[in-house]
Amino acid sequence: MGRHLMGRLSRPLVPTGALTDFYEQLHALHLAAGQPSMRRLQRLTRTDRRPTGINPTSIHAAFVRPYPARWEVVAEIVRVLGGDVDRFATLWRRARHCQARDDPDGSPPARPEPATRVPVPRELPPDVLPFTGRDPLCDRLDGLLTEGTDRAAMMTVLLTGASGVGKSALAVHWAHRVAGRFPDGQLYVDLRGEDPGEPPSATEVLVAFLHALGDTVDPPGTPAALAARYRTRISGRRMLVLLDNAASAEQVRLLLPGSPGCLVLVTSRDSLAPLVVRHGARRLELGPLDTGAAIELLRDLIGDRIDAETETAHALVQRCGGQPLALRVAAERAMALGSVPLSTLFGATAAPTRRTTGCTPEPRRPVRVRLPGGG
Repeated sequence: MGRHLMGRLSRPLVPTGALTDFYEQLHALHLAAGQPSMRRLQRLTRTDRRPTGINPTSIHAAFVRPYPARWEVVAEIVRVLGGDVDRFATLWRRARHCQARDDPDGSPPARPEPATRVPVPRELPPDVLPFTGRDPLCDRLDGLLTEGTDRAAMMTVLLTGASGVGKSALAVHWAHRVAGRFPDGQLYVDLRGEDPGEPPSATEVLVAFLHALGDTVDPPGTPAALAARYRTRISGRRMLVLLDNAASAEQVRLLLPGSPGCLVLVTSRDSLAPLVVRHGARRLELGPLDTGAAIELLRDLIGDRIDAETETAHALVQRCGGQPLALRVAAERAMALGSVPLSTLFGATAAPTRRTTGCTPEPRRPVRVRLPGGG
């Protein structure tokens, strides 16, 4: 059908040099081959040794993740696209060398490595795939990242929207895509603003961050002292800090670095106006997926059953309100009951109960399903 399994194949944002060369050539090869879908590539990679082919998610990741995939995966993709495997082997080796040493050209460092290396935390949770329908927001985030490199102050971006709309999924997905722009690491914490119970205290989060940065923090000290120590540790480093599910601006305030070179990405279902007013955060609001993107998400999750029952699929999108989390819950039910037609599970003939649709939570009882921060 000529569709990409997981939406547009965006190039990852990586430093200019060997990594850029590798991804430019890989995407150019895909374009020259007619941009076959991920499912088409899966079928083309079937062999006696691998009868089902390479998983479409792994193929997609090879194009969009800022870290080069395993050579076995890349080699098969290049082979089925009609590329020069030997030439790509050279590009891949240089890109891997570059990524391992944070050296854009993939060449040996000009000066010796220090005797002791500062820890480089890589704390992002796993990406949520398939991921689709958020290209305009990813483009706006890319623009803010570019703007942040020219600022004399740290950039803070706030993603807001209703529970289940995909704030955290977007934040994690985009953070993985641009991780190569932050060679000094990525910090992550779930502040549990949408969960019952007590959220982590500022002291707990700051101690965890300092440990990740190589500071033993003994004794911990006051939150203000820990925040100053954290800002000192992170000063001069290019890092991405993802503060997920914040309940208030006060919960975020002590976790903000104090120097340029860092980008802080905050997700919250509240507007966190003080973060915008006092700290200059840029707010981006997420809405539900449009119908086309929601259908594409269902197709990626369920497969061709969606095309065989388009009327039911559109009704399901409407009943789920275009909410990615609700659509994933419904898709899981459809996959678990693969022999049952979608019209029986979700169509107009099915009893319109919340238990049947899996889409609409009970009043005053928000859905607690957690994809990496599914909301």
